[in-house]
Amino acid sequence: MISFFFLFAFAWRLVSVLYIDLFGPLVSDQLERDIGLGVSAVPIVISQGFVVVALLFSFRPQRVRQLIGADELGLASRLPSGRFSLSDLAFWAAALFVIALWAELLVRGPIPLFAGLERFDYTRLYGGSLHRRLMDWGPMLAFQLGVFFAVPLLRDRPSDWRFGALFGALILYLFLAGHRFSSFYAYASFFIMPIGAVLIGRQATSPSQGEMASKKMLRYLSIAGTVLGVLTAVAVIYSYIVVRGEGGQLLSKLTQRILVQQGEMWWMTYERVFLHDNWNSSLAAYKLFVDPFDPSRNSTMQFLMELGLPLERAHYILALGSSYTGGWPEVLFELGGPIGGFILVALSAIAFSEFMFLMMRCIVQERFATCFFLTPILFAVSINIVSGMVNSFVQVTFLIKVAVALVVYITEDKWMSDLLFLPPASDLEKKARI
Repeated sequence: MISFFFLFAFAWRLVSVLYIDLFGPLVSDQLERDIGLGVSAVPIVISQGFVVVALLFSFRPQRVRQLIGADELGLASRLPSGRFSLSDLAFWAAALFVIALWAELLVRGPIPLFAGLERFDYTRLYGGSLHRRLMDWGPMLAFQLGVFFAVPLLRDRPSDWRFGALFGALILYLFLAGHRFSSFYAYASFFIMPIGAVLIGRQATSPSQGEMASKKMLRYLSIAGTVLGVLTAVAVIYSYIVVRGEGGQLLSKLTQRILVQQGEMWWMTYERVFLHDNWNSSLAAYKLFVDPFDPSRNSTMQFLMELGLPLERAHYILALGSSYTGGWPEVLFELGGPIGGFILVALSAIAFSEFMFLMMRCIVQERFATCFFLTPILFAVSINIVSGMVNSFVQVTFLIKVAVALVVYITEDKWMSDLLFLPPASDLEKKARI
């Protein structure tokens, strides 16, 4: 569950690359050329394997058990009970945003689902300030909802379904706003990340109870996943038939979208780097970090599209706000070549797996402040491992986020260390009554 966001993307891309290798040469509609036949799946399998091995090492059972000791009672048990509840505050803050978001949709122009509008056109022409904030921060909001939904399980309490209801309201909003698979996939992935972390924490502290919670939680999530899958299928079919008017070419379009477009950019990099030994680290670094076409967006895909398409066509597509799929590990091989690329892949895998372990630690130890300020960094790290977006790491705003998160982590760590020397809140209340 923690790794679903990138593991699903890995599996999908690998299936696409294998399809291109086995059934090529075949036509790529987006690249307007034939691609395929070869063994391009081999280097991408090795690259993905590095990430999986790094995660297994970071989350090895011995390390998890050392992190979550049997006497670790959690933050809530150290705080005295009272009127203030962080979960209540978080719920009402999120609920007010979601209510205002729905009000904005209903009073501001047409509803995309009923008007046949593309989601990008709605955002550009009609979307209000709250809608734009959701487009920028939506997966991170879903992650915070997941944290407060799952954390009660650490204290042997039921999940807080208020936050599940808010997440459902966001998904329904996205459906009405014309969104399809990619948004549902991203939001759901970030929502279940903290749930997975909490289940690991329960399994480490109370194996039998953790197993029971896992089975019960997975049963509920399976039902929710089925509903979400049906909603996604309806949204995709509606988009192709009604919004785009491509019902007659539905099968061809879906084949391209599912089996070709996920792997076509990797095939282009494989052809350049591994077959023709044609790569330029200096040019790649310059276009990625110094002079991308649009510095506010993913410079990796911009660079790969400039390499794979006529320049004018690539810039036209990018100017429309669209881009192709891929980016990781293409960007690392464009920077490092056929040998150095694997070194960069290994380094990125280690950094990613250690950061994910840090996030898991903050969740199970109820370090809510640190978790909140690490969420934007989590989003950037996760997007990088899926789409290769590396230019976000050199932006001043990202460095500020890292610095603030570090200060918050140190401050919260010191505060929680002081709390550990206090007796549990239940003991304090007993003494107060005496």
